Amino acid sequence: MDILLLHPVATWSLQRIAGVCMRHDWRLTIITIDNSTVGNGCDGIHEWLRVPALTDDPIELRRQIGTRHFDAVVPGNEFAVIGADVLAAELGLYHNDLRKIRSSRHKALMRAAFAKAGIAQPEVIARIDSLEACRTFDWSRVTFPVIVKPVDMAMSLFVRKCDRQHEIEETLVQMFEFRHSRLTNYPFTAAALIEDYADGPEYSIEAIIEDGRLVQRFLTQKFVSPLPSCYEVGHISGSDLPPQHAALLDDICVRIAACWGLLRGVMHVEFKMTDTQVRIIEAGARPAGDHVPELVEACHGVSFEEAFMRLRAGLPWRETPSSPIQELSRTAKPTDWPSCPTWVGISFGFPERPATSVAARAAGLEVLAECDDPHGALANADVWSVNRRTGYVIVRSTSADSLADFIAVR
Repeated sequence: MDILLLHPVATWSLQRIAGVCMRHDWRLTIITIDNSTVGNGCDGIHEWLRVPALTDDPIELRRQIGTRHFDAVVPGNEFAVIGADVLAAELGLYHNDLRKIRSSRHKALMRAAFAKAGIAQPEVIARIDSLEACRTFDWSRVTFPVIVKPVDMAMSLFVRKCDRQHEIEETLVQMFEFRHSRLTNYPFTAAALIEDYADGPEYSIEAIIEDGRLVQRFLTQKFVSPLPSCYEVGHISGSDLPPQHAALLDDICVRIAACWGLLRGVMHVEFKMTDTQVRIIEAGARPAGDHVPELVEACHGVSFEEAFMRLRAGLPWRETPSSPIQELSRTAKPTDWPSCPTWVGISFGFPERPATSVAARAAGLEVLAECDDPHGALANADVWSVNRRTGYVIVRSTSADSLADFIAVR
């Protein structure tokens, strides 16, 4: 089987995908921008095509691959979701609904689609396309705090909790100057949503959809930086959804898939959750980043990369029906989910807070992997942003509380 991976941007993710392909004797071709180094030293790459920029244009995508044949086109990052579906449609391969899937990459379209589907989410107060629009908007009618977020960026860049109008304008000035992804040269839209602030702990569901049904899902607990920024500093896999919200969130996953015309694939659904309320923040039609698939596989034994490639190729999401991971049926209850005797987490390092195996072991945690990159922080990058990370440590424990104490920024 021949797999085309469109614009991978993370070495760890590409290595996991290449590993799956080598185990199954699948041939992996990747496309990246000209100066990408993501595939350097990675075994299992059959061919590496280099192009000036990530595009959604069908004619340019066809030109980039020439006469090559593929059995599946897979997005290698969040920005490539639309391009992968456009090219897959051109090649007659499985793809999501081209009209509907665009809302997975544009938050204003996403909010509209989710509202139509009756999905609980933050209220959109305004869409701001310029500084002039911000200055002329009647903020006297707005109840602060609010959240400002770009309509089509990623990694929580320029997502801010703002308590005053001038803070919104300051955020927009920085956002509108950031015009392209440095990893893919993909252009950004100069527009932001202003939303009401959803309080509460943050989580995500890593979901697998087959034939329009939710067949598997796992909960990720997310740890974010101190406000006003909302950068992710770590994650934990291993807990299950609380019983009072499990059926609702399972239904929401199916509704989101229907919103996007996604019959086969995986999703990453982010939400705020309290004991009494759930509000969906956003969702993506691809595996999560930030090493979350590693945590899920270490904890539950499921490879989201493999499931994603299999589904995009028209295969069942798991290789054999004898898989020990139980498939979710329409009548499954929360207690039907496989139990997890341990939790696995990741803590990202920053100049302000190194994440090291020494510190993890001192906290009584088992270290599974570590990456030390003291020179990884970019000059002038926001504190706690992905561009300030200096590595990570992946740890395991029989105590979720111990992991949380180690990961959380106090």
